[in-house]
Amino acid sequence: MTTIPETGKAIELINYDGIETSIRVGQRKISPLKESDVLVKIAASSINPSDLMFIRGLYGIKKKIPCGGGFEGSGTIVAVGSAVTKVKVGDRVACSAHYMGDGSWAEYMVTPEYNCIPLIDKVTLEQGATFFVNPLTACGLTNIAIKEKRNGIVQTAAASALGKMIQRYAKRKGLPVINIVRKDEQVDLLKSLGSEHVLNSTSPDFEKTFTRLVKKLEITYAIDAVAGKTGEDVYNMMPTNSKMVVYGALSEEPIGVTAGSLIFQRKKVEGFWLSYWIADTPPDEFTAIVQDAQENLSTDFKSEINKRFSLDDGFKAIDFYKNNMTSGKVLFVP
Repeated sequence: MTTIPETGKAIELINYDGIETSIRVGQRKISPLKESDVLVKIAASSINPSDLMFIRGLYGIKKKIPCGGGFEGSGTIVAVGSAVTKVKVGDRVACSAHYMGDGSWAEYMVTPEYNCIPLIDKVTLEQGATFFVNPLTACGLTNIAIKEKRNGIVQTAAASALGKMIQRYAKRKGLPVINIVRKDEQVDLLKSLGSEHVLNSTSPDFEKTFTRLVKKLEITYAIDAVAGKTGEDVYNMMPTNSKMVVYGALSEEPIGVTAGSLIFQRKKVEGFWLSYWIADTPPDEFTAIVQDAQENLSTDFKSEINKRFSLDDGFKAIDFYKNNMTSGKVLFVP
């Protein structure tokens, strides 16, 4: 029987400044289990762009400080609440943090059972640590195109880990993807990985090439992780009856949308948050998507691991990820 300590090492935020002095590493009291909660002994947890926004107070939620950092991870369930029925002690799971509870950058995390996905045998705990945010977001964004019978996808930030997943997954689903990047080396990288349509938004002929290609492929669906001028330009270049789904704001700038494009061109802009998509997806459909994603976690949804850090490294690991975001995932390994 696993002995559960009263405290565990964790990375905590003491201010929403995003600077080194706002992060501390130490012992944090393990929260008492509510009836629908589980306690996960964390094997690994990842750092994502959403985490960088969160620690600066720019994400869609704010927890009362001091609070634990980290949104996703993996581990083994070591205790369950009295009403838990779908997982059990000993299960290996991918897990996400409750929006007002513990963080995953810790030795232990308490979270509701619905935030846990049991891992199939072929998936390692390290792979499971990156399962929630990127693979499921790739599934959600791509399945919007499939359900709405769009002919393909335009995506910004295409050289990111998530962008590569969307390219591979969409290709398997028979959807062409126009990948937009900002550097020539990113164009070369994606083409070396098999991407057919890759455009550099800083090229002088970008607008002309994009307009011709999106018309040829009859694509009316775009997904944007950048916002600001990049998102605005893509939106403006999309044809009539297009929809753009915004799921990030790497530029930290707003998107300008003209009334005329909404009225006369019947264009739409909407947001995507993974938590809402999971809640809105019918259980049977979500289960099938999760199974497919796990079966293809080493292919379509593969995450390259750039570096692993201990929890003691705290801000050092966060800063490393911030400066190497396109080079692979960064993990905390307790």
